[in-house]
Order: sequence, then structure tokens, then C-alpha cells
Amino acid sequence: MNAKILIADDESDIVSMLGNFFESKGFRVLPAFNGAEALKQVEKQPDIILLDINMPGIDGLEVCKRIRDHISCPILFLTARIEDTDKVKGFAVGGDDYIVKPFSLVELDARVRAHLRREARHNFEAQIKFVGDLTIDYTILSSGVAARRFFSLKFSRILLHSTVCPRYS
Repeated sequence: MNAKILIADDESDIVSMLGNFFESKGFRVLPAFNGAEALKQVEKQPDIILLDINMPGIDGLEVCKRIRDHISCPILFLTARIEDTDKVKGFAVGGDDYIVKPFSLVELDARVRAHLRREARHNFEAQIKFVGDLTIDYTILSSGVAARRFFSLKFSRILLHSTVCPRYS
């Protein structure tokens, strides 16, 4: 994995630990130790952001508010705040997930990967054309061997349909 992950937390031990963990998983880590640094690192267009809420100066909620209209990557809050109102505030300013400290690295890794998969599916743009009852998906057709199998299967269905229902041939 070559995804860029921004890790913003005022606790340097957490940034270091998470940075080492995600680097070992193949991520490129963008560290930030306060809100201002997080805003600067966002310019490097991370694929996902881990954001602490309780940072001095510009807190995580404010960072999220400032960047959400300009960046669409997932934002996961990492925080010690456990109240429902805090979670609601995090989601209201544009957060995509809320993880309470202390957390499991295995679970955090799973959540990060799930968000990245979802983001990849979201960014995938299907190229589909509809002609009468026929649907042509050019994105599938452009994938080599899978395309030949897909086309063969679709063509077989068309032939079968035309022999069973000759008036549509």
C-alpha cells in the first residue's frame, strides 16, 4: 500500500507509534503535532487523516471544519472524549469515524483500510452505456481476460435471448 496517511496528535508518542505502525504496513506517513501543522500537511493531499480532537491552538474539530469543503478523504477522529455529544460534533463537522483512546492497532488498521476501500469504490467512475435493453459496461470490458469472459457470457445471453424470444432479435 502506498497511501498517504496524515497523523495529527499533540502527543508525540502517539504520532511516533502510529507512524511506525503504518509505515510498517506500507503507508507514507505525514506527521503533525498540532492543528496548524495538520493544516499544512493537508496540502500534501493525504488519502486518509487520523485526527486528535484535543490539540492546543487549533483543535481537531476546527481543523476538520476548515478542510472538509476542500478535501474529500476520510477523516477519523482519535480522541479520549467519550461523550455522545462529542461524537456528534465530530460527525457534524465532517468526520467519517470516531475512535476512542485507548484503541487497538489491529482495529484501527482495519478501519483505515475499510475507509480507503470505500473511498476507492466511491472514486470509481463506471462507464456504462444503455442501448434499449442492452447495457454495455466499458469499465469491465477494458480489463483484458475478464473482459473476454464477460463479453462471452453476455453474448451467450443475447444469443439465448434471441432464440427464446425471436421477436426481440
